[in-house]
Amino acid sequence: MLRVIAGLAVIAVMAAVGWWWLSDGESAAAPQNRAPTVNVVPAISRPLSDNLEVVGTARATRAIVLVTQVDGRVDKIHFQESQDVEAGDLLVTLDARAARAETDRTRADYQRALSDYQRASRLVGGSAISEAEVANLKTTMESARAIMEASRVALEDHSLRAPFDGVVGLRQVDEGAFLQVGAPVTTLDSVRNLEVNFQVPERYLSRIRPDLTVEVTSDAYPDKVFRGKIALLDSRVEAASRSLTVKALLDNADSLLRPGQFLQVSVLLAEHPALLVPEQAVISQGAQSYVFTVSNDDVAERLPVSLGGRRDGWVEITAGLDQGQPVIVNGHSRLGSGAPVKVVEDEGALMPAQRALLEEPA
Repeated sequence: MLRVIAGLAVIAVMAAVGWWWLSDGESAAAPQNRAPTVNVVPAISRPLSDNLEVVGTARATRAIVLVTQVDGRVDKIHFQESQDVEAGDLLVTLDARAARAETDRTRADYQRALSDYQRASRLVGGSAISEAEVANLKTTMESARAIMEASRVALEDHSLRAPFDGVVGLRQVDEGAFLQVGAPVTTLDSVRNLEVNFQVPERYLSRIRPDLTVEVTSDAYPDKVFRGKIALLDSRVEAASRSLTVKALLDNADSLLRPGQFLQVSVLLAEHPALLVPEQAVISQGAQSYVFTVSNDDVAERLPVSLGGRRDGWVEITAGLDQGQPVIVNGHSRLGSGAPVKVVEDEGALMPAQRALLEEPA
């Protein structure tokens, strides 16, 4: 009898525990059945560029090595390395005392010869002087004038000036050094408008032409875009690489880019209107891509889509979606088609570049 009573007691306890466990489990499971929270963004139509991405090299539109035109000792250096200069700016002066004295002497010789010729010209026709003598004096005067001009040019050559606007390079001379004709002093590069040379595969020949827009970026300035246009196409395709050399002119008004830099070049070949969704809205499973939309009664629906180009964190949808349809951008990783959802607004669901394109006029 006691065994029966004990067995009944155990059964009662187990039933109570089971009832408590089931009731608590149901209350714990209840939150799991709540609709998941998701953020949605409408599919938008914006222009999408068809770009050719290549690597190019920057070159100065004008680049020279400045050299001395006469022998002389460096009297003064007037520039700082990497300084912006304008055409006509004085860069280096050589000791010009001897050249200045020679210019003074030749000027005096010319003035004397000119005076003799003018006086003889007034007397010609009489018996005092013949026309032949006047002609000789004229020749002497013209020779003296040529010598004077040559000495003036030699004096000016003792001052080295910038022939065009640009940036000077490293200094290759010091004050007091004696230089011979042709000695290099520094370099001068015109960099406010740079050339960018790059190679284009021959299959793009029908699409590449002058005046196409190019956008250039550099690892040195990752947040800055430099813009320009194609200026010239080479006349022949290189046999080894089967590519065409293209030259673009680039606005470099701040002189940030330097000749010789490697640059990433994007050539705008064409532009078309495109239906775009944020990248994070797309789920890829193998070769197939999907997005989730939300119906008017807050039910998620998975749609297969075809993808195209990309822009600023958005992906082009070429098939499977209509403009304005809301797509889920987060909260859809474990979502199934037909599941109820709760839609909320969260500005943090989009990255800044994505938000900027969303707010951009269509």
